[in-house]
Amino acid sequence: MLAKLLFLCGSLVTFSQFAWSCPSQCNCFNEVKVFCSGDAIEEIPLDIPTNVIDLVFWETYIHNLTNASFERYGQLKKIIFVSNYIQSINPNAFHGLIHLKDLEISANPLSELAAGMLGELTELQKLSITHNAIKFLPCGLFDKTTQLEILSLQGNNISYICTSMFNPLVNLQELNLGSNEIEILSTDHFNPLLNLRILHLNNNHLTDCNKGIFDMLTNLTELTLSGNRLREIYSSTFSKLTSLRKLTLGSNLITRISSNAFSTLLNLKWLTVERNQIDFLTSGIFNGLQNLIHLSIGGNQLKHIPGHIFSSLDKLETLVLSKNKIEKLHNTAFVGLESLTHLYLDHNQLRIIEENTFKNLTNLAVITLQNNRLTMLPEGIFDGLYNLISLNLQKNRWWCSCLLMHFRNWIIENQELTQLSDIVCEGPPHLHGKLVKHVKTREFNCTLTGNVIQRPSFKSMKILETEISVAEEPLIDCKGRYSYDGSINIFCEILT
Repeated sequence: MLAKLLFLCGSLVTFSQFAWSCPSQCNCFNEVKVFCSGDAIEEIPLDIPTNVIDLVFWETYIHNLTNASFERYGQLKKIIFVSNYIQSINPNAFHGLIHLKDLEISANPLSELAAGMLGELTELQKLSITHNAIKFLPCGLFDKTTQLEILSLQGNNISYICTSMFNPLVNLQELNLGSNEIEILSTDHFNPLLNLRILHLNNNHLTDCNKGIFDMLTNLTELTLSGNRLREIYSSTFSKLTSLRKLTLGSNLITRISSNAFSTLLNLKWLTVERNQIDFLTSGIFNGLQNLIHLSIGGNQLKHIPGHIFSSLDKLETLVLSKNKIEKLHNTAFVGLESLTHLYLDHNQLRIIEENTFKNLTNLAVITLQNNRLTMLPEGIFDGLYNLISLNLQKNRWWCSCLLMHFRNWIIENQELTQLSDIVCEGPPHLHGKLVKHVKTREFNCTLTGNVIQRPSFKSMKILETEISVAEEPLIDCKGRYSYDGSINIFCEILT
């Protein structure tokens, strides 16, 4: 019996080997999935199993796809070419592949596509022709691929697209045209794409979004326009995109955004307008964005944050204001942001932060204030921020005089906060470079000279109360109130 079993197993193995073969430069999995790689491969191997379904070529030396390349593999459902040397594709290269659903040709020196190349791929659902050297798309390229759901054309050199190019793609859900050289798009380009959910137009040469260009894309949830040359966002630009959840406008030349440009985007959760040239936030600009959770306005030219400008954003969790030119924060700057957890204010020109600026922001976990021009902070400014875990205050101009002693005490009491321990004094000269937490009480020079408290020559916050005493008898207890205009009122009591 054992001999019969061994003979049977050997026969099955032998039969399996003769039933199909695998090219030496390829790996075959269950004979229907084949992965080929290596410079030795210069054309599609002839000994690939004929019932192959998935075929992948990665980093081979294949230069051309001919009309005979796939004629033996009519069952193919997926073909992927990544980082090869493909320079040309015969118009009939994919002839007979009526079952193909996924085709990718990426990172090749391919510069041209034939008009009828996709003519028989009527079942194609996903097409990726990315990071090649294609400059032009034949107008009828997609006429037969009506089942396409995902089309990726990013990373080419495309500068012009026929207005009727996407007309047959009524089932398209995702379109990526990013990183090309497109300068102009009209309303006719996207009107047929009623089912489109995601549209990437980033890193092109667009200077304007023509009126009505996105009006028919009412199901769009994500739109990327970053890295273009847009200068202005009009009230009508996105007015019909009521399903939009993510909008990216970073790295343009935007100087102005209409006050109601986002007013109809009730479902928007993510908005990025960073790295532009915006120097003023128009009143009401964020009205209607009641579901927004992420807002980035970093890398602009903002000098001032108007009071109550964010008051309608009661669900906002992340606010990025880094790399602007903000000099002062008023008490009303962040009114309404009770859900805020991350606030980025680093790399500005902040000199003054009023004492109630962070009041009611009780969910704040992260605040970045590094690389500003702060010399002091109002006492108790972070009181009530019980969820704070990271506070970065490095690379400011901390003046370690008497008015900063309360801050030294607060640092010592809250050393568990990350980024907090390495804050150093900018001055006075004898304390320059010393860690604030290591400054001794006597070094703060909290002495009474005549009727004036020794202090740095800068204007502080609205009201700051500091306990001051003199060690010698009689004991004098003084309280100083330091106002915006630089004046100070001192109240002293002699204790006997």
